[in-house]
Amino acid sequence: MASWSAFAEFDGICDQYLPSRGEGDTMASQIVTAICKLVHKWFNDGDVYDNRYFMSGWRNDLSSYANWLFEYANLTELGEIETVKDDEEYSNLLFKIAKKYLDEDYLKQYEEEPRKGSIYEATGPFEFSEYEEDEEDDD
Repeated sequence: MASWSAFAEFDGICDQYLPSRGEGDTMASQIVTAICKLVHKWFNDGDVYDNRYFMSGWRNDLSSYANWLFEYANLTELGEIETVKDDEEYSNLLFKIAKKYLDEDYLKQYEEEPRKGSIYEATGPFEFSEYEEDEEDDD
């Protein structure tokens, strides 16, 4: 299982591309920011970018990050969330995405590309659904 410590291999990329705040001015910084948000929110809060399937991340709506990555960076692997059934599979999916896209060669092609849209306001196929707890009848 990919653990939080496994993501340490991406520290150099994050140091190079993560802006000190916001999403940055290039697509490369947006890609790194969005992926890091997905990874951090999973390991910090247990949140997932689409909780309509088997994973029940519930606290924060991360769908905008995934929708932006899907639309602008063509991260089609995000669609695998539909088949992820447990924490280990979700951690491994995030690691697979990080391994492929938090890569110097991949990001170089986006270093000079100006920011597109906003990772904070993207819509698309991924959704966050707030579950309402069942109320028990006191009858």
